[in-house]
Amino acid sequence: MIEIKNLSFAYEKTKVFEDFNLSISKGKVVLITGVNGVGKSTLLRLIAGALIPDKGKILFPAEMGKDPRKKIGFISDRLSLYESLTIDQAIEFHLSFYDVNRFDDTLINHTKVKRTQKIKELSMGQRTIFHLSLVMACEPEILLIDEIIHSIDVYLREIFLQHLINIISQREITVVMVNLNFTDIEGLLERIILLKGGNILVDENIIGLKQKVRKIVADKIPAELPLLFKNNTPQWTEFYVYPFREDFRKDINGSVVDLDLTEIIKAFIGREYT
Repeated sequence: MIEIKNLSFAYEKTKVFEDFNLSISKGKVVLITGVNGVGKSTLLRLIAGALIPDKGKILFPAEMGKDPRKKIGFISDRLSLYESLTIDQAIEFHLSFYDVNRFDDTLINHTKVKRTQKIKELSMGQRTIFHLSLVMACEPEILLIDEIIHSIDVYLREIFLQHLINIISQREITVVMVNLNFTDIEGLLERIILLKGGNILVDENIIGLKQKVRKIVADKIPAELPLLFKNNTPQWTEFYVYPFREDFRKDINGSVVDLDLTEIIKAFIGREYT
């Protein structure tokens, strides 16, 4: 579905990617994560066509047409909407621009906004829900979601995510998300890609990743274990091991703890700061 080949990109003299390669299959829900400034949002903008690679290609299936951008929905962290327009005016403009006949107002009705309100009067959560509604009116085959979900309140976040779940279950849509907070979205994800220095450090399906990372609470661990990250607390020491194997248990004098995705990514990112 998305094929990135030998991509290079820089902001003036600041290199972000060089000879970067990535393939994402149709219908998958993928998380891209990593430390701040690693290029997560930049990668989404490159896929969306908002940025142009300095070198390399981003390829899409032929059935997406000559301009694949028309089949890509991009919910940016910047939410670039025409703030002077009312909701009705923005809907009319969007449908006309993309030659779409129908707008589903189910989502925005949850937010209690009035169609005569100007976009600049909306809260961040209301804007996000409205943006999603506009994007989905075009029935995109690829949906890109930047780090915006956790800037909206709990109620609207649940509405946003439930609608996303419905979309995924009804259509074979490819979803690529950027996030640093995973509690609400863990159940949606199939594949985790962690970036480092313009390259892919980790590329795992979520089930496999959760099986391969364990936290060990102990005074020490055998030196031959592949230590990912160590966290010292006043009470004990936490050792994060990756890749973990079940046969390690016989040599460990301590507790072996299963982890959720938030703790796993925290260990990978924590390592980058030590």
